[in-house]
Amino acid sequence: MNNDLKVKEISTQEGYAAWAASYDQENNALIALEEAFVDPLLTRITYHKVLDIGTGTGRYALRFAREGKTVTALDQSPEMLAVAQKVAQDEQLAINFLQASLDHDLPFDTDEFDLLLSALMLCHVQDIYHAVAEFARVTKKGGHLLITDFHPASVDSGWRTQFVQSEVKYLLPNMPHTRQDYLEALTRAGLTILQVIELPIKEVPKGYLPDELMLTHAEQLFCLLILAQK
Repeated sequence: MNNDLKVKEISTQEGYAAWAASYDQENNALIALEEAFVDPLLTRITYHKVLDIGTGTGRYALRFAREGKTVTALDQSPEMLAVAQKVAQDEQLAINFLQASLDHDLPFDTDEFDLLLSALMLCHVQDIYHAVAEFARVTKKGGHLLITDFHPASVDSGWRTQFVQSEVKYLLPNMPHTRQDYLEALTRAGLTILQVIELPIKEVPKGYLPDELMLTHAEQLFCLLILAQK
């Protein structure tokens, strides 16, 4: 890793605005690790109407739409949404895109979605309990909630969501949630936890991280995935 880079703290909103144009072109180790384990979880469940919360550039929303699902995709970043919307338009995919923040209640009816996916997003949300309660509210009875995130153990160790642009390393804020916060938020919201997966650095596919980092931090928990049902 280049230690000569200038380091700059940046807000979540500013960070994803700046990151949007290059987000899909980067070799993101966390995304590579997460996606390899999301696929088997999705094959376990049946769903048609999907809400993708924190869709970003639409990596999951676009996939679901290509599979013929009915998809709503929400994000607070207009810049990230614009990238997803451009791809959807080019591919003539029908996705309902919405810009909204999880600081407020979700703009959906109760019991509306078969599947709610929140990917690598709750680490940026201050009130995880309110967010998950809203996730549960808009999910249908019998429907599923799939959460993936930057593992709280990594955040606790001082690791940060970050990207490099024009010789500057930008650090985004990550909330100090614990593993227990995620689990308790789900159970408080009346959801049944079906599976918890905690993935260490050593599970990252080769080529995404420097060998030295992979060796030094092999057992560091890096990604958290939770599948729950209402």
